[in-house]
Order: sequence, then C-alpha cells, then structure tokens
Amino acid sequence: MNAEQATYKEYSISISTEHDDTLNVWNGRYRILDKSGKVVLESLVPPLDEESKAEEAANVEARAWIDGDSDKLSGTNQQP
Repeated sequence: MNAEQATYKEYSISISTEHDDTLNVWNGRYRILDKSGKVVLESLVPPLDEESKAEEAANVEARAWIDGDSDKLSGTNQQP
C-alpha cells in the first residue's frame, strides 16, 4: 500500500492505494479534509491495472473535486 499526503487550495488530501489480490487490480482511494481537519469526502477511483495509475487517478479526482471540475470525476461525487 502506498500513501501520500498533500495540501491543495486549503484542503488536505490523503491518497492511498491497495491491491485487490482476487481481481489483481489496484484501488486508489482519496480523502479530502477541510482546514479544520473534518473529512469532507472519501472516495475510490475505478480499479486499475497498475499502482501508479491508481495513485495518479486518485490525485486527479481529488483536485478535480476541490476545483469543481465534474468532467474529471469518475463517479457521482458532488463538489464543495
């Protein structure tokens, strides 16, 4: 499992990846916290075949959610 933390536009973003041994895919998870530390969103990106792709997709989606760019979201996450 890989984990990364970053700050983007006054939000904290936590990214992690995990391998699904049954399906042999990588899941990318992101958690967005506001400046008070409250979780405002936690979500997964669709499974991917490489860990680096799952991590990158989670980073892109987290920033897209913060930016309100729904075209870059894979699911039905709502913007702030």
